[in-house]
Amino acid sequence: MVQKYISEPFVEERTEQPYVGIPILAGLSDWEEVNGLVGELFDWLKVKGIKPAGAPFFRYWCMGDSEGKYKMEVGVPVKRMVTGDQRVMASYIPGGSYLSALHKGHPDNLDKSLDALEQWAVQEGLDIDKRWEGEDEIWNGRFEFYVSEPEIEVDLDNWAIEIAFLLMRDDAA
Repeated sequence: MVQKYISEPFVEERTEQPYVGIPILAGLSDWEEVNGLVGELFDWLKVKGIKPAGAPFFRYWCMGDSEGKYKMEVGVPVKRMVTGDQRVMASYIPGGSYLSALHKGHPDNLDKSLDALEQWAVQEGLDIDKRWEGEDEIWNGRFEFYVSEPEIEVDLDNWAIEIAFLLMRDDAA
């Protein structure tokens, strides 16, 4: 794949992964609030004495409704299922086959890598686990894992973000 920001895509099998998250309905103008939820989750985990088991992520359920709002969760993987509260929910990243790639560069260019990965899936005949409900595109597993630590890598142009799309299950197997 010839694309400036994205690594060569690959398909991998992943096991179910517990996480804690905060759901939010947000438009692009709300992204500062969305990003702030990462710190809130890490603070919540620290208070509970729970160690993160991976990079923070955004999970997208609905890719922009009629008002341009994304139904999403900001999450952090944990080693085992925990109990949430009124603000923080506990859930699982579903196990299954994922189409993945690494976006390298500024998060503002992430849309180019996301589009390229979707196009690659179509070219390879892979079915992403998503559906349409009216005008809304609903995803069962669309993730952006923020593998660069902002405290260590302050230059956004050097960030690495793992993109992962859950693929449809082949029930015939």
